[in-house]
Amino acid sequence: MAFIQMEYKSEALLRGTSIKVILPTDGMSGKWEPPFQTVYFLPGYSTTAMELITYLNLRKQAELKGIAIVLPDGENLFYQDLPQRMTFYSTYVGKELVEVTRKLFPLSHRREDTYIAGISMGGYGALYNGMRYRHTFSKVAAISPASDPCVLMSGENVEAYGFSWKQFEGIFGSRKMFYGSEWDMENMWTKLSLENRPELFLCCGTEDRAVGNAVEKFENVLKKAGVSHVYKEGHGDHEIYYWEQMMDSVFSFLAGIEEKTKDKLVIPD
Repeated sequence: MAFIQMEYKSEALLRGTSIKVILPTDGMSGKWEPPFQTVYFLPGYSTTAMELITYLNLRKQAELKGIAIVLPDGENLFYQDLPQRMTFYSTYVGKELVEVTRKLFPLSHRREDTYIAGISMGGYGALYNGMRYRHTFSKVAAISPASDPCVLMSGENVEAYGFSWKQFEGIFGSRKMFYGSEWDMENMWTKLSLENRPELFLCCGTEDRAVGNAVEKFENVLKKAGVSHVYKEGHGDHEIYYWEQMMDSVFSFLAGIEEKTKDKLVIPD
C-alpha cells in the first residue's frame, strides 16, 4: 500500500488544496496491477481526509479489494458549486480531481472502474455528484448520507450537529428552491435522468438520530420508483463504529465481489 499526500493549485477552488491518495501496491491479498479501479471518497461535515484515514481502515480495504482511494477535504459546503463565493466544489470533485489524479497516478480511465463514495455530508456529495457526473462514475456508495439537508439543517437538534438554517440558505437557497430541484436527491435519482444512472449502495444505522429518518424515506422513494439499489442497515448511530462495520460491504460492492470474501490480509510468501 502506498500513501501519498499531495498539494496543488485547484482551478475550481481558486486556491491551493490538499488530497490524500491510497494505492494498493503491496500485494498482501493478491497482486493488483495498474491501472487501478478508483473511488473518490468524500468526508463528512467538519471532517478531513486524514481523519477518515485515521479512524477507518481504508488502507486495508484498498489493499484487500485492489481499489485506489482518493480523498479530498470536505469544507462543509455539501460539495456544491457556489458561484457567489467563487468556489466550485462540485466541479472540483466530479471533474477536476478525476482529471488531475488520472494524469499523476496509475488509475483506470474507464467509467466502469471509477466510483464515488462518502459519509454523511460526503454521502450527500456522492449522491449528488455521482448523478451529475454519471458519465464518469459507474457506482455510488452513500454511507449514512445527509440525503435531505433541508430536514437535517432545520431540525430540532440542528445546533447539536453544528448546522444552521442560514447556512442552508447560503448553499441551497430557500426550501421552495430546494425541493424538486437537482439538489433534492429524491427528485434527482427518480425523475431527472434514467440514462447511465450509476449503481447505488445505500446504508444507515438503525439508531442514526441525525439522518436516519431521511435515509429511510429516500430508500422508500427509490423502491417505489423502481430504482435498483442495494440497501443495508445495521446497529449503530451516526458514528465511526457503525461506519467501520460497513467498510467491507461498501468496498465489496465497489469491487463487484461478495461480502466477506476478501476481508483478511495475508502476509505474502
